[in-house]
Amino acid sequence: MHITSIQTSDSTIHFPWRRPVAGILILIMTLVTIATGLFDFEFDFNLSWVAGTCGWLAAFLLFPDTPKILRIQVGVIIFTGISLGIYAVFLGGKIQFDTIVSGNTGLLSMIAAVGFLRLVAIPDSSQKEALPIGTIAYIQTLLGLNISSSVINISAPILIADRIHSVRPLQRFTAQSMIRVFCAASNWSPFFGAMAVVLTYIGDAQLCWIIVAGFPFTLLCLLVVFTEARFRYRSEVEQFVGYPMHLQSLMIPMLLVIAVVSGSWLLPSVPILVVISLSALLITCIVLLFRGGLRESILLPGRYVVEGLPRIVNELTLFLAAALIAAGMSALIQQGMVPNPFTSFDASTASMLLGFMLLLAAIGVHPVILISSLSPLMLTLEPDPNLLAITYLMAWNLGTGSSPLSGTNLVFQGRYNISSWKIAMWNWPYALLMYGFAVLWLQVLDRNFL
Repeated sequence: MHITSIQTSDSTIHFPWRRPVAGILILIMTLVTIATGLFDFEFDFNLSWVAGTCGWLAAFLLFPDTPKILRIQVGVIIFTGISLGIYAVFLGGKIQFDTIVSGNTGLLSMIAAVGFLRLVAIPDSSQKEALPIGTIAYIQTLLGLNISSSVINISAPILIADRIHSVRPLQRFTAQSMIRVFCAASNWSPFFGAMAVVLTYIGDAQLCWIIVAGFPFTLLCLLVVFTEARFRYRSEVEQFVGYPMHLQSLMIPMLLVIAVVSGSWLLPSVPILVVISLSALLITCIVLLFRGGLRESILLPGRYVVEGLPRIVNELTLFLAAALIAAGMSALIQQGMVPNPFTSFDASTASMLLGFMLLLAAIGVHPVILISSLSPLMLTLEPDPNLLAITYLMAWNLGTGSSPLSGTNLVFQGRYNISSWKIAMWNWPYALLMYGFAVLWLQVLDRNFL
């Protein structure tokens, strides 16, 4: 999830090359990560360090573009990570520099690769068609938003909300509905940043199992959103200005899911994040080739590299900083300096962990920081990786919409002048209700499917 940065900063005026160079560095990071996942190179140096170095250099170049609140968050994370690392070394521990340099390049490469999909994911005809009104339009918009968000992430609610906002300014009902539905895609989508983070920190988690376990919870989220709207906001639903969605919009998501599932089956030794990244890039190029020919399939991705890739700066800086805190926490755990409050990991433990993560999300702690810092501790319990993974995804879903500092809520604040604190407060009753359903669903999964 990212926030579009201001394009006229002083740093941009004095260094017009900064964003294009950063975009090229991100592309190199992505391609090197894919290549190292596909092929067994024999070099005297570690190629993953090349990818990681490119990521860090790009983050350094783009850091002036980040919002002030994110700079504070990243500063606190880096300071905490360095402090933990120094303390661990003082106690005799060892820092895993591979984790710091390239530990999160897999998930960042996936986010960068999936970003290309916005070039083809939503047909241009949908952006020109007259907007529908009424209950059917509301249902259509919710379903379309969740499906399109599962592929192009935060670009989907921005595109849809911008179109609706141009006809009728966004109010509480529309904003909270869209945010809840958008966040719900993180329960199951293999192309969401949440899934990339989870698969990075829980290497044994099975993508297909996670999708099957997470999708029903997403449907329950949508049902709760619609039920509340039907009884509490009846007039708003009847007058709702929606967004046109058609079966054509499902083509790209279906192709991607087929490509990822097939790729993971045909290439079992290749990391799943690499399979997702490669699928996203190939499908983008193939669709562009069929739609506009060779010239468009080269020019549009090329323009996106220098203009679009730098916009993932928020994820880039946040996730790289998270690698620091993960390395420091791991070093401390190896020295036995972090006591684990749990002795085993089951559905009850998962429920308590989920509740703890939601409380921290309420005060602004980003899910990626929670996952990166808690994973080394949770993995000492030898948990079922799938149960831990679905717990994290639920925390990402419910915590993101309920955090005043989440990128999603800050996007709506910046673009539509709706306070992120108000959005978080509006979503807390919903999060608490869904937490109860999540606890029940974790019990069902633990007893019947693990």
